[in-house]
Amino acid sequence: MNHESEESVQTTGFWIAGLLSVVLALSKLTVAVYWSWWRVMLPLLTILGHNALYILTGLISFRWVKDDEAESTSADEHSRIGYTYAALLFFSLCLDNLLRREEGQGWGGFWPCSGRLDIVVLYFVLSLLAHFVFWSQIVSGVDQERI
Repeated sequence: MNHESEESVQTTGFWIAGLLSVVLALSKLTVAVYWSWWRVMLPLLTILGHNALYILTGLISFRWVKDDEAESTSADEHSRIGYTYAALLFFSLCLDNLLRREEGQGWGGFWPCSGRLDIVVLYFVLSLLAHFVFWSQIVSGVDQERI
């Protein structure tokens, strides 16, 4: 096994979000002075918020495991990475719309980026649902292993 597969914490997303935030900060300082610093930090905020929701929904989902035995270590076999990517996308759109709402920069004709409150709530709920679907498949796999 190589060193990369043995790592328990994957930091690639943080590095990419940090690099993107630095690029946006340089853009703010040189070209787009009207951007808020919240908009510049959006990639990092997205990763942090997504991971917080991921952990929260995982803890809630594992609460529904039927037995009180030790946790199974084969959860990676049952993971559905597409749901995680969808949850990340929905959370990013949620934060973007929230910033557009606060800054008054919503697009009138393009509803996914309108900044309306109902769109912010919609994307947050979709992100939560994607996380719960992801974790429900893991929990059902763990429950079936115990039977």
